[in-house]
Amino acid sequence: YQRRVRGRKEVYIMTSIDKLLIQGIRSFSPQDRVVIEFFKPLTLIVGSNGAGKTTIIECLKYVTTGEMPPDAKKGQAFIHDTKLAGQTEVKAQIKLRFKNVNGKDIVATRCIQLTQKATKQDFKSVEFALQTFNDKGEKVSHSFKCGDFDKEIPELMGVSKAILQNVIFCHQEESNWPLGKPTDLKKKFDDIFASTRYTKALDSIG
Repeated sequence: YQRRVRGRKEVYIMTSIDKLLIQGIRSFSPQDRVVIEFFKPLTLIVGSNGAGKTTIIECLKYVTTGEMPPDAKKGQAFIHDTKLAGQTEVKAQIKLRFKNVNGKDIVATRCIQLTQKATKQDFKSVEFALQTFNDKGEKVSHSFKCGDFDKEIPELMGVSKAILQNVIFCHQEESNWPLGKPTDLKKKFDDIFASTRYTKALDSIG
């Protein structure tokens, strides 16, 4: 969008989400890659119960912040069930294509897997990667550690992890957090507005 400041035009580019690929998450089969395209200025997601509407939001939240839904059971309930798939191992992938604050195309990928063993299921993070494009339009890939990847995506999107988690991609089971305990509410707002960081800065100046 654009605005004028003292007769001077300033142009601001907002991050936009273009496409989301889901494979092997919840009810999405590990055999198929489902691609969801987001249209501007608005995309409505409609469907019957169990169709996967909530899963789309969960995937958006996970790929951008690394946070799984509250009922994910440390990832075991997030990936497609191995018994339903008829396999001892299910590999899942979430891929998001978006434009960063500079208007450049970025593709973020998280690959995870679930392995069925004799008495338990093992969840494992496999890959965290970013794909960018150079001036010639050639693809450039970058691999990250989990913690670094979780920090990188919010920076590229120009929005804090707290806002992505609690506002933009807030899970329906967590959407009532504004009605929570005062202490919990204060922490949420401190994270969203980064007030703790400014308090520390003021203390160091003083």
